[in-house]
Amino acid sequence: MTKEKKVSIIIDNRKVEAKAGLTILQAAREAGVDIPSLCALEHLPSYGACRLCVVEVDGIRGFPTSCTTPVEEGMVIRTDTAEVRTLRQEVLKLLLSEHPASCLFCGEQDECKDFQGTIRKVGVTTGCRYCPNDSLCELQDITQKVGLTETSYPVYYRNFPVEKEDPFYDRDYNLCILCGRCVRVCNEIRLNGTLSFKQRGKQTTIGPAFARTHLEAGCEFCGACVAVCPTGALSAKVSKWSGKPDEIVETTCPYCPTGCTLDLKVKGGEVVDVSADYDSPTEHGLICVKGRFAIPEYVLSPDRLATPTVLGPEGYDLIDWDGALDLAAEKLKEAGAKGSCVVVSPDLSNEDLFAAQRFAREVIGTEAILSPLLYDLGGDLRAFVDLVLTSEPIDSVGNAKGILSIGLDTTYGFTPLGIAVKKAARKDAALMTIDDGECNLDFLSEEAFHSDPEKWPEYLDGIMKSMSSNGKKGKVPSSFFKKGERNVAIVGPGAIFSKKRKEIFEHVLSMRNDLGWKVIVCHPYTNLLGMLAMGAFPGLMPGSIKSDGVLKFKDPGAIVDLKAKFKVGYFIGEVPSEAMPQLDYIIYQNALPAPEGVKPNLNLPASLFTETPGTTINFEGRILSFNKASEPFADSRADWWIMSGIAGRIKKGALKYSSLAGIQSEIKKAVPGFEGKDKKVPRKKVVMEGKAAEKAISRKTTVEAPASFRGVPLHDHVAGMKAIEERRHK
Repeated sequence: MTKEKKVSIIIDNRKVEAKAGLTILQAAREAGVDIPSLCALEHLPSYGACRLCVVEVDGIRGFPTSCTTPVEEGMVIRTDTAEVRTLRQEVLKLLLSEHPASCLFCGEQDECKDFQGTIRKVGVTTGCRYCPNDSLCELQDITQKVGLTETSYPVYYRNFPVEKEDPFYDRDYNLCILCGRCVRVCNEIRLNGTLSFKQRGKQTTIGPAFARTHLEAGCEFCGACVAVCPTGALSAKVSKWSGKPDEIVETTCPYCPTGCTLDLKVKGGEVVDVSADYDSPTEHGLICVKGRFAIPEYVLSPDRLATPTVLGPEGYDLIDWDGALDLAAEKLKEAGAKGSCVVVSPDLSNEDLFAAQRFAREVIGTEAILSPLLYDLGGDLRAFVDLVLTSEPIDSVGNAKGILSIGLDTTYGFTPLGIAVKKAARKDAALMTIDDGECNLDFLSEEAFHSDPEKWPEYLDGIMKSMSSNGKKGKVPSSFFKKGERNVAIVGPGAIFSKKRKEIFEHVLSMRNDLGWKVIVCHPYTNLLGMLAMGAFPGLMPGSIKSDGVLKFKDPGAIVDLKAKFKVGYFIGEVPSEAMPQLDYIIYQNALPAPEGVKPNLNLPASLFTETPGTTINFEGRILSFNKASEPFADSRADWWIMSGIAGRIKKGALKYSSLAGIQSEIKKAVPGFEGKDKKVPRKKVVMEGKAAEKAISRKTTVEAPASFRGVPLHDHVAGMKAIEERRHK
């Protein structure tokens, strides 16, 4: 292992060993020396805009900015001399001359803050007390550190209109200090390029070019610009007046199989905001709009089911938990094993999925453990599961020489993968995109094919023939993808839900098996690996995914009649749909109401991932945790608690769970990977035995569904997601 080179420097009369290549600011911070700065931030490239981090360095004229000056052997640095302090104060005065700053120097600011909190929600921010970022503002902290107590310059209010037309966050550029953080994070970290500096002089502001809205400019609404803004110029609509959180709870995003790490900000016992974790090994803080903005509105929706209800002649009537559990048990018992089915959501936690399969098999006595997966994929299920179980991690894109994207747009989802693809394409990887329209990866691709999905298999066939014949045949030049090099194929939702997915899956499997391609599958089933590992699948027992051999399971259509009519359907975290079996009686266990047109006979309110702990398995096989951040909403209960209550009434002593630990103890005994340090589930090839499921069970539509959680579309309860959905369909 190569030893890291270090240099010896002196900071404020202290000898310090610093890594070669660091800036003075980075070396000082590692040594515990605080140098004020507003434009510098970890993970962002150096910029030198605010000039507050100036220092004195022997042998260098003037006052260099410490954020842009690299350390050198023998360098002598002074960070807090009288001249440096004076210069910083003058620089800060100039910054504040175009920023509402009266509260910063007011002698009554403490009393105002304590006793006049209600003055904050006004249309124009003229001081700290009127600002949504009050007490969170870096400018407030810097003013105290620099020791500024007054300003000699007149304050110029730029009178920019507050921009509120785009979803998720508001923009008040009267508070902007032009530090450039948002522009750099958008262009150099997120690689999206939505933001830039506009105009010149005192009219300089930030935003998309050519007077476009953020929606029109292709903004991902990842919220990275909001997170790095040091003032109140950018503020999330939902949480802008929440103030400093009481606590921050780390958890896992439940909206897709990537499994991004999130920091939930809790205020007054409620999740009010979310931020990214840039130290996360999975997505490195590069979360998407759903994880960043779609959680508070979903979990705090006014439509949440608060208490059990039963459908009566004149609508829904309230019923207590004992009565609801008795009724559910009675209906399932009457229907029996042949007349009952259990429908589970792939968004459930591992613990809930494990309890659900035990409930179906041991309490009801049925293998009819259904899920949307069976009806979405139909006869293409085996190929799909095979690709999913051998899907490569995101990091595999970084070393790729060729990347093929099929039906993938990462603007509003799978953004960690999208950014990895952009980085690889910027480096030296050849990128080709296939889609039915423009996608956000096109601008870095060497070839972008826009056509009806009917033609996609033809393109894939051309690529394979080109690789096999060194470019002599086929439509694609051999220079794109060369045999023997590291090539990655990414199968997106557009391919998974296309009319030609069977042929697409077959071609991608051949590319993997015969030509050595790595494959990544971007699908919407958050905990699909957990569903398979826990055995919440017809004919598949817990622990079937083992480290040796292949995964063998029977075609679900050979075990359960997927088109049969059942007397009772027990929906756990999922919503009924037209493609699913016809039912006489629906037990609906979820957090939000069923879609319009569906009338469950019994509603059982369930807690969400912010209210009850658990685990999930991401597409890389990593076992990740959901951590409790707030108390259950109203009278809702954990899914496993509800199942346990019904089970005990059907079969005495069955599924007697009193805590999550009891379920996890059983999982550790049954499922490989839940014990030990790695916390990973094995991934392997798939063999499906029996006759393939009939095409008739597949859903009629092959259009990619809108983003949803537990079967409920996000845009029904998150205002910003509705704006995005409308934009997608224009």
